Amino acid sequence: METSTALISLGTALSVALISHRFAVQRDRRNRRLQACDAFRAAVLSELSSVYPLATEWPEDVDTFLRSRFPQLQTAVTNFRPFVPVYRRCAFDRAWQRYRCATGREIDAQCYHHYMAFGDNPKYQQAFRANVAKLLSFAGKA
Repeated sequence: METSTALISLGTALSVALISHRFAVQRDRRNRRLQACDAFRAAVLSELSSVYPLATEWPEDVDTFLRSRFPQLQTAVTNFRPFVPVYRRCAFDRAWQRYRCATGREIDAQCYHHYMAFGDNPKYQQAFRANVAKLLSFAGKA
């Protein structure tokens, strides 16, 4: 009888320890994701602050402007990607591709023509805001 009571007590203690550990791991994972979301959001907003969410003055040469910000944004995207849930990574990659190139072709690594003002592109700033907002949507509160 004492042996079975000791085994039940041991089993209960191990179960409690395992459940506590599981909750601690989930809490830590959630905190790392929240920190990554904040860092990603801060990096994007810092680099694009003069044109997003509202442009104080749209750059005359938006291509050069965005190309100069690309390395920092690429770093932010690369650092944040592991924190995007696996089932959403493909959509995140598409959003990043769409931001930096309207054609969607990998060969066009950076082509910002869709953010330039010309005759048949009257909503270029709205397209820019939509693409940046889509990227930032992945860093929503977890």
